[in-house]
Amino acid sequence: MTDKAPQRKSAADIISQVRTPNAVTLSCSVVSKGIDNYHVDVEISKSFVNHAVTLIEDQVARVVADKRLVAANTEEVGQLREMYRDMMEVSLHRIKTDLKPAQFSMLQFAVIKFVVQHVKFSLDSRAQQLEETLAQQQYSGSRNLLPTQERFAEFRRRYDEYFYHVNRFIMRQLHRVEMNHLRPLRAQLLGEELPESLNIMFNPMLSARTPGDPLLLMEHYVFWPGSSEGFNRVNVALETYLGNAFKELNTVSLRSSDVPAQTEVYDELGGHLAVQPYLGTSVDQQDQLQEDLCWLEHPGHIRLLFDETVHEKMAARLKDQAGMKARMGLNAQTKKLRSTAARARKEIGNDAELKRMIASYMLREDWSTADNQVMGVESACEYIAGVNTKKHTARIDRSKQAHMTTMSKLDALAKRLHREFKNGVNEKSLAILSDWSRYRLHLKYFRFAHRVFNRINVVTDPEQAQLSRAGGHLYWLVGSDEMTDAQSTESQIVHHTVLKADVRGSTRVTQELIKNNLNPASYFSLRFFDPINELLSVYGAVKVFIEGDAVILGIYEYDDDPQGWYSVSRACGIAREMLDIVNSKNTHSRQTGLPALEIGIGICYADDKPQFLFDEQKPIMISPAIGAADRLSSCSWPLRDLFQDGDFNVEVLKMNDGAQTGEAKGQNMMRYNLNGILLDQAAFEKLQSEITLRRLNIEVGQTSETMHVGRFPDLRGKERELVVREGRMGRWQDGQVIPGEAADSVFYEVLPNSRLASKVLEQARKGPAGT
Repeated sequence: MTDKAPQRKSAADIISQVRTPNAVTLSCSVVSKGIDNYHVDVEISKSFVNHAVTLIEDQVARVVADKRLVAANTEEVGQLREMYRDMMEVSLHRIKTDLKPAQFSMLQFAVIKFVVQHVKFSLDSRAQQLEETLAQQQYSGSRNLLPTQERFAEFRRRYDEYFYHVNRFIMRQLHRVEMNHLRPLRAQLLGEELPESLNIMFNPMLSARTPGDPLLLMEHYVFWPGSSEGFNRVNVALETYLGNAFKELNTVSLRSSDVPAQTEVYDELGGHLAVQPYLGTSVDQQDQLQEDLCWLEHPGHIRLLFDETVHEKMAARLKDQAGMKARMGLNAQTKKLRSTAARARKEIGNDAELKRMIASYMLREDWSTADNQVMGVESACEYIAGVNTKKHTARIDRSKQAHMTTMSKLDALAKRLHREFKNGVNEKSLAILSDWSRYRLHLKYFRFAHRVFNRINVVTDPEQAQLSRAGGHLYWLVGSDEMTDAQSTESQIVHHTVLKADVRGSTRVTQELIKNNLNPASYFSLRFFDPINELLSVYGAVKVFIEGDAVILGIYEYDDDPQGWYSVSRACGIAREMLDIVNSKNTHSRQTGLPALEIGIGICYADDKPQFLFDEQKPIMISPAIGAADRLSSCSWPLRDLFQDGDFNVEVLKMNDGAQTGEAKGQNMMRYNLNGILLDQAAFEKLQSEITLRRLNIEVGQTSETMHVGRFPDLRGKERELVVREGRMGRWQDGQVIPGEAADSVFYEVLPNSRLASKVLEQARKGPAGT
């Protein structure tokens, strides 16, 4: 038996392993828009928020006072980690029930946005306090004015440093939890849904104000001389050279051309502006977020192509498989790759520029906050590299106690760099190439994260949370001890019915009461509004709007209570009782010589949830059903005399095209609604789904009327009977009423508690006769 011959290895084989990374994508269409119809409203665990706020503000106070940040092993920091772990574990497990993986992938960014947002808020608050103190001292001529000016100037100069240190501290605690505890759970429940999410959320750049922050570059990448301009020069040179060296690979420019296009709508934390010098304009991606990646945005590819250690390991494995000759052949091929790397090193910059970059690696090993106050990172790199040393020496802040220690440290590093540079810097050049690749990747991660941030509204205000929750668009990330409260507030309105009562004659009654030296407020409260308020809990209605001549009630149906979906029948029930109240009031008015009230009630059903605005704590419903119910409740003046002595309280007529009636309401219909209740078509169809309706034909005068009879439960479990008349629409033509025919459109009137209603119910109890 012979072994299968191993494949030969060559430079082409190595290059073939280089792949273009998958694009980073996230769809915002999986979540509902919040109260402003753009952002996604997310409420974070109150316990986590309160603890994080306290810790952030304490850390801000420390960095501003040049004190060490609190240690990571303290109890308060441990509590933050535990709260974060609990909140994220609970939220991940909700993927089994009410959260989709794609929804979680977006919502998790709310935590990172909150941290960055509050660090900025805390620093801005301190800046405002200093500015106000400065203004007061200038006004009063205080002797403390000069020290305050110096403190304010230093605060502004070091703002970015404070911002970076506090953010980085908090982010490290959260990332520690993810790495030590949550990774297996993420893999189990999220699968391949945004697998890069942790790398994006904990991208070091998100801790800084800009991707060119000197401390950020020194601690995590390499210091690019000249900041964004310096990086862009290096990037274009390497991009061009490596693109030509590896033409078989698809090399895409990092910076997009700034063509005129709609830019992102929001830039709340300034991320798009900060990254624009590197990537170009951030085009508005609306709901489908995406960052395309190039092979150059994978640091592993740099090591694969140019790292001698990697090549030696490949050669050793090939020798074991195919012998020394194969190994020697691979070495000859990889030598060409290393030659390419040597040329790439020259594209990075001249010796002075390369020295400054290597100097930033040296600073990373031992550079403290105290050192940074003596000399900034950029100046320190130039000093170590031997660039403008006299200028930087002259600018040293000798008021700082650590300035002697810092200068001794920099002098030692300068000597070390001189020695190392003479002995060759291939390994450092390879590190710079790898960091350049990683920097490109993180720039795109940075922009992607800010795209997500700018589509999330972190809700911490209770009133705003109430408003979003009322609209059914509030998402939440909470801990285990908050789950019950969160779930209890998550019932969503899925349908609703609106009742509009047009109360007419209230002005005349008010005038008569005043004329007779009586109190209109107590009259209406005791005899109308108070009795209605008592009915609300019986039928599950809520006040949408109430004043002297209008009453609007809403009855809602919730997603988790389908057994309580009786909104139309209960609206009919409370409408009948409102008519009883008006009739009772009118009886009293006749006895006391006061004018009577009249009322018209319209009931409309909407197969969706209403929207809400809030006036302080008072919700204001927004629903097309309100306007429709308003039209149904109206009464056309020309029809009053014609129908007032009829058998029914409601009639509906179609108007011929071009007919002029002088009516403000009604569209192409004229309605007579005097102490009556009119349902729209959708409400009647919903009523049929709520209860069983029995159809009857009843003789009323000289005509046969179609009636529907049923029973429904109120909220207290009492069964109540209901009679609905199916009337035929007539026509209004030349000032005359043309009665409706059997084939004409119909309307639906809920009969009040009357003799006719009693007659219909009695007929229904007798059985099928007359049906």
